[in-house]
Order: sequence, then C-alpha cells, then structure tokens
Amino acid sequence: MWQQINSLYLLISGERGRHADDSLPDFCLNIRMACHLFQGILEVTMSHNEAWHFIRLGTGLERADKTSRMLDVKYFILLPALADVGTPFDDVQWSSVLKSVSAFEMYRKLYGRISPDRIVGFLLLNNEFPRAVHRCIRVADQSLHTITGTPMGSFSCPSEQRLGLLRSELDYCNVKEIISTGLHEFCDTLQAKMNTIDECILGDFFSQEFAMRTGRQML
Repeated sequence: MWQQINSLYLLISGERGRHADDSLPDFCLNIRMACHLFQGILEVTMSHNEAWHFIRLGTGLERADKTSRMLDVKYFILLPALADVGTPFDDVQWSSVLKSVSAFEMYRKLYGRISPDRIVGFLLLNNEFPRAVHRCIRVADQSLHTITGTPMGSFSCPSEQRLGLLRSELDYCNVKEIISTGLHEFCDTLQAKMNTIDECILGDFFSQEFAMRTGRQML
C-alpha cells in the first residue's frame, strides 16, 4: 500500500513545471487510475479497524464536497445562455459533469437520456452510487459511529451531531425543492456544513483536549 502512495507522489511531483496541453489528459487519467488502485488495495488488504474507518470517514466527506462543487461549477460558472439550455451543447456540459465524477456510465444505465433534474438528483441524493453526496454522508456517518461506539441515531460528540443532522436533511430532500430554492445556494450551504463537520472532527479527535480527556496520543 505504501508503495502505491509513493508511486502516486512521484507521479504528481514529476509533473511539476510541465504544462503541455497534450500531456494533461494522459496525466489526469494516470492520476485517476493510481487513486483507484490505491482504493482497491486499501479495501482488500487493510484491516477494517479504527484507522480504516478514519480513512473511510475522510474519503466520504471529501467525495461529497467535490461532487457538490462539480455541480456548482455547472450551474454557477458553465451555465449557458437561455437559448442553449436543452441543446446538444448543454447536454455535452452535463455529460462532462457526470464524467468528472465517474458517474456517466451508471447514470446512463439508470436513466438513459441526459436530464438536468435527474443528474442533480443522481449526484446529490442517490443512495447507491459511491460518489453521490447522500451515500458519501451516510457512509461517513456509519464509520464515525463505529469509531466512537455510539449507536446510530444518537451522538456523543459535536461531529456526530453535525454529521447526523446533515444525513437527516439529505434523507428527506427532494430534487424539486433543491432546484426551486437554488442549486448553487444548496451546494454552498452543503459545503459550509461539511466544513463545520471537518472542524468538529478536528476538535473531537485530533486536538490536545482530546488527548487529555482520553489519555490517548493525538491521532
């Protein structure tokens, strides 16, 4: 596993100072494949102990954040003129959003045609796709409760409380409400809440206060 981490580091550091447009697609593909390889090795060779759950917790929160940002880019930066909405140009952009989070194939198998409303629902609220925000938050919540030993549905620290509240909100969200109130506003609020969760996790598990309270070394 550490060999793969070193290889990934060398791959990235070896590209410093290189900005040739023709090499960027291959470089990005190599990074994605290296990350997939690391995740696979991590899943099947590392004991599913506390350390593994911390990795799973961080991965879930990071994926949820990045998926929401990809959607936000489409609406806030790449939003075409009104005349372009629903045209092949708009479809290409939505397809690019799906591909950016490795969701294109799974979306097409589930829905077929490109539909902005369905894409938003798939990437935010789907409970099966590994990079959908809802599933990421649910998985992170499960790992956090495994780490603390607190039963699901209850909390013993601020990070559990905040993460549980966010999971509950996503449990009862629907696409129409999200779009009617504004996708950008929803994503912006979502990211702010995840930032707060990150800060709570830092305080709950990686602070001097945690070490003094539990008698354990800081993680």
